Amino acid sequence: MRKEFRDLISPEEFQRLIDGMDLERHVKTVEITRARGMTSANNVFSRTDVPPYNRSLMDGYAVIASDTYGADEENPIRLDVVGSVEIGSPSSVEVRPKETVEIATGTEMPRGANAVVMVEDTDRNGDRLEIRRSVVPTENVLHSGSDIASGDLIIRRNQKLTPMELAKLAACGKDTVEVYDKLRVGVVSTGPELVPPGEELGPSQIFDINASLLATGIEEAGGSPEFLGTVNDDRDQLMNIFSRGSEDCDLLVTSGSTSAGPHDVVYSILEETGEVLAHGVKIKPGKPTVLGLFNGTPVFGLPGNPSSAYVIFMNFVAPFIGKAAGLTEGESSGLTARITERTRSEGGRLEQKFVGLVRREGESRAYPINKASGAITLLSQADGYVEIPEGVNFLERGEEVNVNLLSRDPALPKLLIIGSNCKGVHRLLDLLDFDVRYLSRGSTGGVRAIEGNVADLAGVHIWSPQGYNVPFLEDRGLQGVSLLRGYLREQGLILPAGNPKSIESVVDLIEKDVKIVNRTGGSGTRILFDHLLEEGAEDLGVGFSVAAREIDGYEVELSTHSSVATAISGGKAGAGMGIRTVAEEMGLDFVKLQDEQFDILARRDVLGDPHGNAFQEALRSPEFKRELDSLPGLSSGEGMGEIVFSA
Repeated sequence: MRKEFRDLISPEEFQRLIDGMDLERHVKTVEITRARGMTSANNVFSRTDVPPYNRSLMDGYAVIASDTYGADEENPIRLDVVGSVEIGSPSSVEVRPKETVEIATGTEMPRGANAVVMVEDTDRNGDRLEIRRSVVPTENVLHSGSDIASGDLIIRRNQKLTPMELAKLAACGKDTVEVYDKLRVGVVSTGPELVPPGEELGPSQIFDINASLLATGIEEAGGSPEFLGTVNDDRDQLMNIFSRGSEDCDLLVTSGSTSAGPHDVVYSILEETGEVLAHGVKIKPGKPTVLGLFNGTPVFGLPGNPSSAYVIFMNFVAPFIGKAAGLTEGESSGLTARITERTRSEGGRLEQKFVGLVRREGESRAYPINKASGAITLLSQADGYVEIPEGVNFLERGEEVNVNLLSRDPALPKLLIIGSNCKGVHRLLDLLDFDVRYLSRGSTGGVRAIEGNVADLAGVHIWSPQGYNVPFLEDRGLQGVSLLRGYLREQGLILPAGNPKSIESVVDLIEKDVKIVNRTGGSGTRILFDHLLEEGAEDLGVGFSVAAREIDGYEVELSTHSSVATAISGGKAGAGMGIRTVAEEMGLDFVKLQDEQFDILARRDVLGDPHGNAFQEALRSPEFKRELDSLPGLSSGEGMGEIVFSA
């Protein structure tokens, strides 16, 4: 007797049922050379600085930058060449005033030098070097830890491992990574008419197409298929296969025997001995589809018709597998986008600029990734690159460009955060179940990214005499934005363990001759440091510029609190401005100078979409409050997640 379908459900409801199924994920450790396309099972932190030493970005000569000031074609400056540095070997030469050392790209900077003059801007005659162009401190130098600092989060849990992400692991000295193992997917074909390929066909029989079709689809989706057999609509035989498959596999996929006929047994077995979640979907082709559980193992019962089976597989099963194990990347391709800011080129050759992508107002927009060419994170933060032809000096803001994608279907983030870096935000993002890209560009860099309609959100902590953040935004005259109340942070001086020089204030950095590392210009921490230095200069009766010149290392800029702490821990500096959180995590001393307000600037339209709303809800959640209060130097306050300014 024919049994009717249960109530047909919409594809959306069918997907909701799939999303609600729990799936055990198996973790294994693999070599990074075999991890491409897999999904990370844990957060991975760097155990070393990248680069591990200050290195030259150019072939040329290591110099003290101030020795080159004023040099030009008409008035070259002459220095004594006192040696050279071999790549792969530490330098035994120290650069003193009016001296220089020959250096190659990637070579460790010699002691005393703080910049590199490119070889094409020089003329050498024996041990005398003529320099025709001046350089500034840190020019053509990639500082230790400026790309990745020891302790930085380099791979987030549940992150797909692309070649760029695996390169970051290698750069940090890691040769293995913990990943989620591929789903073990049992494949079953049903029907008395089916014969496995390679065997002889009998009367009224056909070769089984679905087994190989689904097995290759499972592999392409990131799963590991295991063919469990072809069943002649035999209830006992299929029951045995289900029992064995539910023990050995994470997921079962059948084809055929799912309709409402008297010989269609998949539905009846699940109904009587398992659990039927759905029987029949409002979709063509693919209506006779079953979703259920057998001994707790998910079962997808697909139609027997190969085209119908594959439509359902591609729409529902492949994403389910991919969500657990990571989808493989396709070949590179391109798309058209508009560049978000004026992007310069040297103009003398074809140049490729790496960009990230966002969707805005129905079109793709490409924002430049402004990283030094030696930075491994350049690729991991980019979705593609644009070409600037020879002879073209810049791309104008809003210009249409072709973006060559690094992968065929780039996994664009649901939210793009550009702004100040903070461990509190990293904890907040762990509460979200979708991809977020978080780029450290400093507070004012984040504000500019919001102004340019590039970023969705920005972490800001901008001091002014009238208070934090709101006065700056009012003066800036931004429109279409809201400021979400964040949390408090303790800002101060990060110092070596034991505070050997008994530093108590910014003035002590001058009076006690302390070498520092500074923060990036435009960052909230740098704005506060400069304000405190200006106050200290007044106490000493000197101007700000004089005080800045008196501080050794004032011009050395690092982009994160962690990189500052790493430099101090490694003995490369004796102080730096940062937050208590990273100081205590690395066992360093900390002198508190001020509490600051760390808030989140958002485009108003973002707060109205599901992902922006989820971010705001996470910010005000009790779970985040607990996470935040567990971190030293961070504390929750009243009204977290509430809008405190809107324009």
